[in-house]
Amino acid sequence: MDELKHRAEEKIGALHEAAKVAANSSRTKVQDVFHQTAEAIQRIREAFQELWNHELIAQSRDRAAAWGREAAQRVREGALPLSPVVLYQELVALFKDHMWRRSMIIFVCGAMVGGSAGVIIGLRAATRAPNGPHARALHTQSDQTVILVEDAVSPGAGAGEVLVRVQAFSVCPADRGVLRGRASALRSLLTRSPVTVGRGFAGVVLDVGVGVSELEMGDEVWGCVSEWAGGAASELLVIRSTRVSKRPRSLAADAAASLPYAGALALRALDRLRYSPNNCRGKRVAIVGASSGEGCAILQLLSSWGARCTAATPRALAPALKQMGAHEIVEMEGGAAAAASWLQLEAAAARAGPWDGVLACAGPGAPPQPHPHPTVLLKATAPRSALVELRARPLITDRLPLPLWAVFIASFYTFRALRWMVGLGSHTDWLEERHQLAPGLESLRLLVDAGQLVPVLDKVYLPQDFESALAHACGEEAVGTTVIRFP
Repeated sequence: MDELKHRAEEKIGALHEAAKVAANSSRTKVQDVFHQTAEAIQRIREAFQELWNHELIAQSRDRAAAWGREAAQRVREGALPLSPVVLYQELVALFKDHMWRRSMIIFVCGAMVGGSAGVIIGLRAATRAPNGPHARALHTQSDQTVILVEDAVSPGAGAGEVLVRVQAFSVCPADRGVLRGRASALRSLLTRSPVTVGRGFAGVVLDVGVGVSELEMGDEVWGCVSEWAGGAASELLVIRSTRVSKRPRSLAADAAASLPYAGALALRALDRLRYSPNNCRGKRVAIVGASSGEGCAILQLLSSWGARCTAATPRALAPALKQMGAHEIVEMEGGAAAAASWLQLEAAAARAGPWDGVLACAGPGAPPQPHPHPTVLLKATAPRSALVELRARPLITDRLPLPLWAVFIASFYTFRALRWMVGLGSHTDWLEERHQLAPGLESLRLLVDAGQLVPVLDKVYLPQDFESALAHACGEEAVGTTVIRFP
């Protein structure tokens, strides 16, 4: 027992001595750093004073003071503080001085050499491959094509962000609009990522950044990416935690990826119509292009809430929409032979009566242009806003001329800086629809768990078949959402 006590005292004494040595060493290092910093500040101060008292700087100060006195005198006499004649005389007097002429030549040469070196270093740094994990991704090219990159680099999760391993993502007609230039101007201000396709996604959280408390590693999540925020077609995706949410446990990755973007559009449309389970019973609603992903979601929700839905779609897709709850079908001619027209829906309204609301989706059979006179299709008691257009249209930023675009850029960055200064952060969640953020995604999860909404998965493709997947998603036979899965 005494021997054990003696050994314990020896170990405690050794630990005490080690702690004293570590503390003394840390204090010595802190003192050394403090003295080195003080010496560096003193050297900088001496160099600044030497430069300030230099003969050339002193002459410059004297010239500036004399010019200021002369300008003040001219102002008191009622003349302009600096007329073109006076400026010319000052420049002539300045460049007659040999020392000033030599100084200006040295300054211009230094600026040229320094600027050139900065540009070269910047270009070399920009072409240097960033560090980060490698994964597969679909990169958009300038000629509107998409290629599969096997070793794309993904950055790590930053503050407020999560790193998601994307298992599947959806494609829709909005991706075709993105490839044709939609939101390209605004996207250039927000992201430099070459990935622009893929709207909804489902995956697993691999890493969480600082400040993220609602998600953990291993959580199965889903989310959607707007057209101006990039795309989800990357196996490793870094995204703000406010734009993802836990997905329903009953859904596999393919089915889950088909719902976030389409479901968010559906919730936005119903919110604009102010429809809810409490006020939908007995309402007549027409859904044009109802076979799209958002059209199928709207049809299911309205049917479960007691509304009577009319689906405007090609004849071949009518049976599938009937099974989802459509009470009436209006056959719309479409395809390459004849473009669908609003006249067919107007004839149906004249035959069976107008509707309480009309929603135009991006599915087959939808007329190419918005209806010019919404009141023809709506009841007299319905507002003009009851015709909701869900198809993506060009943004204002895509059509701004160069002077107005420069004003927009300055205003945009000023607004972001002001938000950062008042403590709201530098993120751009304020640009997004609230239904595409975490609260809207959580509402979708609750609707799925309640059985009111079921994902309509059309076809599943591999990443190398992206062109075929997009062609099918924008074709006349698509019902629901087309998904691409990473194997």
